[in-house]
Amino acid sequence: MNRRLLIILLILFILSLVGITLYGGPVTYLFFFLVLLLPLSNALYILYVISSIRLYQETDGRDMTCSVPSDFYLTLSNESPLSFSSVRMIFYSSFSTITGLDDRTEYELPPHSTIKRKTKLVCRYRGEYLVGIKELEVKGLFSLFTLKYMIKEPLSVIVAPAMVQLNELKFGEDNEDSDRDSLQNRTEPDITVREYVPGDNPRLLHHKASAVMQKPMIRELKGGEKDGIMIIMESERHYPEPERYLPSENRIIECTLALTLYYVSNNIPVDVVYRTTAMNSVHVRTYQEYEGLYEIMRSFSFGEKGSTISLLNELCYGTHVGNVRMIVPVLIDFGEEERLLTEKLNISRVPLRVYLTGREPAPEPAVYPGDAEIIPVGTLLPTEEVL
Repeated sequence: MNRRLLIILLILFILSLVGITLYGGPVTYLFFFLVLLLPLSNALYILYVISSIRLYQETDGRDMTCSVPSDFYLTLSNESPLSFSSVRMIFYSSFSTITGLDDRTEYELPPHSTIKRKTKLVCRYRGEYLVGIKELEVKGLFSLFTLKYMIKEPLSVIVAPAMVQLNELKFGEDNEDSDRDSLQNRTEPDITVREYVPGDNPRLLHHKASAVMQKPMIRELKGGEKDGIMIIMESERHYPEPERYLPSENRIIECTLALTLYYVSNNIPVDVVYRTTAMNSVHVRTYQEYEGLYEIMRSFSFGEKGSTISLLNELCYGTHVGNVRMIVPVLIDFGEEERLLTEKLNISRVPLRVYLTGREPAPEPAVYPGDAEIIPVGTLLPTEEVL
């Protein structure tokens, strides 16, 4: 809305009323109707533009991947015999960007004309949300009035998380050869045996001992090295607004997937633990098992408040962390309750490295009591730069 022009128009309208009251006459009435006609013609023009303009937008399907450009097609048409000016497209810019288009641009459309664009749409976060053109803004004559109206058929897409490959970790010594477990170097069986439990490798069955004991017995692996990494993934939705929860949830899933892929690529098995209605654990030591975890994360739904505390409590008083070499929680924040629970979790002095998406990166990680290493990763920088 042009406030200066509106004020001038209001002053002229008041003057025309004064003129009619004090003097009358055809000139005064003509001036009055001309002043009155200007806002009315503005309103009629805007309504005519809205009824005559057409916007078409589409993508190559609804399924997309975070940070991967997808083709985006846009058509803006004027189907009337009149020329339109000052038409602006406003984007859903919180979660996605459209390359090659600026939503500050005002378009002019001659009669029966069409503007077509083929460009790229880049989605920032994993999840399902609206993208593309959100509103059309139409200015009236002399920019006296401006009207924005929502697109009737907005585009909805389903965005899969990015698959980030890390060459090394920014903090910690996990990238050193001396700190890696090699599954290939741990396949030679020792002479000790124990009773078979579900999940053991059937190829390690000790047939002679099984025949003697009359029950399945399995060979122990050499070198009493501890098992792999346990990643504890935040599963709680902290905010009601998508503008707040989408960035942090996306970063949690990207960090979980990137860390898992890094460790598995270096032959270190990973258990990803999270909570939905109950505690879930996904064991990953091959790329095929990593793909299974990725499919779970594509459609993962973050749950109610308190689910992360419940998960940490369950881990503290269970037997799930007795034989891991490192515990890696990926959380939004690290409050007093989380700190106390991780101290309990770390009672066996297993190294603890906590990644926090609710705090922006710092030059050096912080160290809390209980040898918990705190690494803020935030949501602004690319995942490969903060891990």
